[in-house]
Order: sequence, then C-alpha cells, then structure tokens
Amino acid sequence: MRPDHLALGRLITQRLKAEIQDVRNIALRSDLPDLSGQGLVSPSLYVIYVRDAIPQNGDAPDGMEHLVQQWMVVLAVQGTPDQLLTTAGDLLAKVREALLGWSPDPGLYDPIKGATPPAAIYPNGWGFFPLMFNADFYA
Repeated sequence: MRPDHLALGRLITQRLKAEIQDVRNIALRSDLPDLSGQGLVSPSLYVIYVRDAIPQNGDAPDGMEHLVQQWMVVLAVQGTPDQLLTTAGDLLAKVREALLGWSPDPGLYDPIKGATPPAAIYPNGWGFFPLMFNADFYA
C-alpha cells in the first residue's frame, strides 16, 4: 500500500505548531484565505498543497515513484505597512528555520528545500506573504 499522498501537509503543520509559538493560528487549507481578511486572525500561517512534479531523472527504489511535492506556507498579517513588514520578516525567518533541511520521514521524503514563491500581496490592511517549499517524495 502506498503512503498517504498528502500527508506532508499535516506534517508541516505539526512542525510549525511545535516550532513557532508567536502566531495565533496555524492551519492546513485547501486554498488561499479570504483576501478581505474576514474571519482571519493576525498573525496566521496557512499550509497549502500546490502540486506534484515528476523529475526527468527521478531515481526511486523499486516499486516506488519519485515525485517533487510543492507546498506553500502563507503568512497572513494585519497592520500598518511598517508593522506588516516587521512582523512578516521575523515570522518568515522562523518558518524557513523550521522547515528548510527538515524531513519528517527520511524513508519517504528528502529534506525540504525552498522554491520561488508567488509575490506577496497587500489588500485592505493585510499582508499575505507566501513561502514555497519542495520536498522529494517517494511513493
């Protein structure tokens, strides 16, 4: 039986909850939060599955497939422009510290690496700051 294909999202969420205490909410989501800010608390982290890619030269153990999973962690912060950048800079560094080079299960995942995220956006007094991560997954 193959492992849960999207288990890494729960594992990333658990890791962030264990490593970062100065956010009010850390949650696994299937899409981006409402950009109006309604129903959000500040600061929050949202873990979102993006996609899988199949590497051209992906070596994998017999009977398994090598995939590269891409996950996004979006920091949602409310405040003035100066507050947004100050708070975001500190929390984004903590997210990177918690995830880069970490592997929840070396038998299934290589250490997580950073990838190019989409641009940050700033609607209605909120800042949404995405970070993108790749994990080689063997399933």
